[in-house]
Amino acid sequence: MGSLIKDSTTSSVLDQLNKRFEPDELTEMVALQKEFRIFSAKHSLRQSFALLGIVPADQAERKRWYRFLDEQLGTYKSDLANVNGHDRVVKAVKDGLEAAQPLPVFFGVHLASEDPRVTVTRGPAVIFSFVTYSIVSIPITPASLARQQGAEAAKKRRTEKSKK
Repeated sequence: MGSLIKDSTTSSVLDQLNKRFEPDELTEMVALQKEFRIFSAKHSLRQSFALLGIVPADQAERKRWYRFLDEQLGTYKSDLANVNGHDRVVKAVKDGLEAAQPLPVFFGVHLASEDPRVTVTRGPAVIFSFVTYSIVSIPITPASLARQQGAEAAKKRRTEKSKK
């Protein structure tokens, strides 16, 4: 998300996601999933999140958010063989909501340099709670780091070009 979407937008969207899938909202989300199959192979995350109103308020950022969901997330690998990042998120939410004992879902991020895959684990999502969540973690490169890496790569190309 980081290089495509502003850090503040990433934080805002994560907050929206985590509020929508928290334990207090679980009964409603389970009922919506059961009736409408919001999370399935039939729907993209863009469609599912838009339906739930999980979008950036700023229109320019909304376009970048949709581009991330539609184009970039599907190129990420996941912790499941032959499942891309986009489909892994859909599967995690679907499985959590459709389980015999449904789980709230927590969305987090981790540095892509530490693990470039979308990962899903189970456990407490926050230190002050013992509630078990399905924890979806998406790899990011913070915008400031992405800019720095881009500048360093451009400088290296200019240096190599001037040597020729």
